[in-house]
Amino acid sequence: MTLVAVPLLKTLDLQMLRKYLEEQAKCCVHPAEGSLRYRYVTPTAAVKPGSDDDAAVPQRSSIGHYLQMYDWDACFFSQVAQQNGFPGLPLDVVRNFLSLKESDGYVPRTISPERVWDKGDQCKPFLCQTLLSTGHTQLAEDDLQGLDDYLNYFYHKRRDARGLYHWRNVLESGVDNNLALLSPGEAAKDENFDHTVFPDGQLLAADLSAYLFAEYHSFAEITRISGRADLYAKYTQRANDVRAAIEEHLWNSALSMYCNLHPLENAFVSLRCWTGLTPLLVGACSDERAAEIIERNVLSEEHFLRSAGVPSVAASERLYNQARRGLYGRVLVSNWQGPVWVLTNGMVVRSLSRLGYRDGARAVASRMVATLVKDLHTTGTLHENYHAETGEALFAPNFMSWNILAIEMLNVLEQ
Repeated sequence: MTLVAVPLLKTLDLQMLRKYLEEQAKCCVHPAEGSLRYRYVTPTAAVKPGSDDDAAVPQRSSIGHYLQMYDWDACFFSQVAQQNGFPGLPLDVVRNFLSLKESDGYVPRTISPERVWDKGDQCKPFLCQTLLSTGHTQLAEDDLQGLDDYLNYFYHKRRDARGLYHWRNVLESGVDNNLALLSPGEAAKDENFDHTVFPDGQLLAADLSAYLFAEYHSFAEITRISGRADLYAKYTQRANDVRAAIEEHLWNSALSMYCNLHPLENAFVSLRCWTGLTPLLVGACSDERAAEIIERNVLSEEHFLRSAGVPSVAASERLYNQARRGLYGRVLVSNWQGPVWVLTNGMVVRSLSRLGYRDGARAVASRMVATLVKDLHTTGTLHENYHAETGEALFAPNFMSWNILAIEMLNVLEQ
């Protein structure tokens, strides 16, 4: 396996990007307000939080301004912000979500001081990972009980007999038009009512299952430190069980990666999509399979290593596209069918670094950083996603959120 040349980056450009990220991060952190009892964060910088709360359609679906606090956005942002001037922010973020927990463990994924958006969608399982990775392991009993309730919601409402998990729908996954959860016919279902419904709310999802492995493992470690042997045993077993289920049911040897599973047909959704990389990205797979995924997919220029970074769908897929936005043709949203996202690249760089693929981590980091530097020079700001071949900004100006993961990539390049 030979990697193509790493893009050459000027020291001044790296310094410019770091300074921009650190300064813009300050515009995304807000003091406690309304139903949000602790500091909270919004993905878009330089806008008024919640100013579209009375609108029928949020600004995210029109001009790409995200004015609420979103689950994984806030978690990834606070993980990096903790080390860059915002100590304690991860705990504030987690407690805001848990404070809105309902009796059955449901926690909303999109919250604002005066409104809950996306009602019914469960907060994605990153709360425990965020706490553990930032050293917040000495928790109050109320926090431990809240996290236990929250994770029990997934266990009892989203788990199937195989021990794998499904999203409520593709929107809850956060990967809004993820082709691994949608068939082409489903995208046109309003025009073709005879088409078989594709079960986006039933598919056994590699990403959710992997995230829950990491979340169960993280909560087990937190409870061990807190001296809760009962919860430690419970969540260690859950983590082991879901990891075994992922390995047994979701490995697609033909693609050398994991795929979602149609539960009724017991068949793979055979698509090289970034969400099929998630067992690698969170450490839920064996070393042998990790190496196979990395060498045959992640660092393959045929599939996932593109000029601007790692795309959301492999370039080898027929449905790979770089459309600016679109979901069902009904609303304007961001596109996860090919464009490059900092989230995906940040998780890939983390996993490559963890597994000792130093050159690979630098290859991915340099592409993503070069894309962001180009955007700053061209538009003066950063965006949510980028054309995987040209690096052109596609949607959502003034986007910060998990773009702050670029600080970790800069650290990798400066080592």
